[in-house]
Amino acid sequence: MDFVAKMAPSCKLLALMVFSLVATAARAADPDQLQDFCIADLSHKPGYGVFLNGYPCKDPSTAKAEDFIFKGLKNPTIITADNPFGASATLAFARHWPALNTLGVSLVRLDLVPGGVIAPHTHNLATEIVFVTSGELYIGFVANSDDVSAPNKLFAGIVKAGEAFIIPRGLVHFQMNKATCNASTINFLNSHNPGISLLPLTLFGALPAVDPALLARSFAINESSVIALEGFWSLLNGAFVNV
Repeated sequence: MDFVAKMAPSCKLLALMVFSLVATAARAADPDQLQDFCIADLSHKPGYGVFLNGYPCKDPSTAKAEDFIFKGLKNPTIITADNPFGASATLAFARHWPALNTLGVSLVRLDLVPGGVIAPHTHNLATEIVFVTSGELYIGFVANSDDVSAPNKLFAGIVKAGEAFIIPRGLVHFQMNKATCNASTINFLNSHNPGISLLPLTLFGALPAVDPALLARSFAINESSVIALEGFWSLLNGAFVNV
């Protein structure tokens, strides 16, 4: 580290700032845990004016090896003809796998039949890596509107079995099965509760409904079309997410 000692004070400050930024960026989206594990006590109900950012820990002396094993992603979801998306997402967040609580990671399994789609959505709390385990998918995201180098630029392509695609935190993204056989993925997210905002459902399925006049003007369509979309999407909460 002799070279650091020889640096001018201004250079030392710059080096310290760069190191701080890199170290901050390297952290998970969630705060670091303060113990080896904190298996979520899902029986806890907020009350007495106490609301937690996450879940409280159950007594660690009651932890078992089985708490750290999750079997919910091993089988594909059977997608029937009445599924309007031709797709399903099976979640492994902290509320499904309590051992993930405070560990800054979660999983999702996607299953899509030919033509199936995971509609445009965001995870406001996490970056996501999509690993295709079978078939192939058209996957992409759109850079934000304020990105000075690539505003609203689409980054998308065909991702085949054994390949992966990374989606930066908070950006709108999607998956579609353009092939003739079923496709599946295992997705990794760097938060135990990454959040999901499915854009059509968020805008047209909100309860109470967003003002149709606002949506009509925003999307340059008439109000009757908005009302029809709101009627469709308001019935589809949870239709493709196995919660």
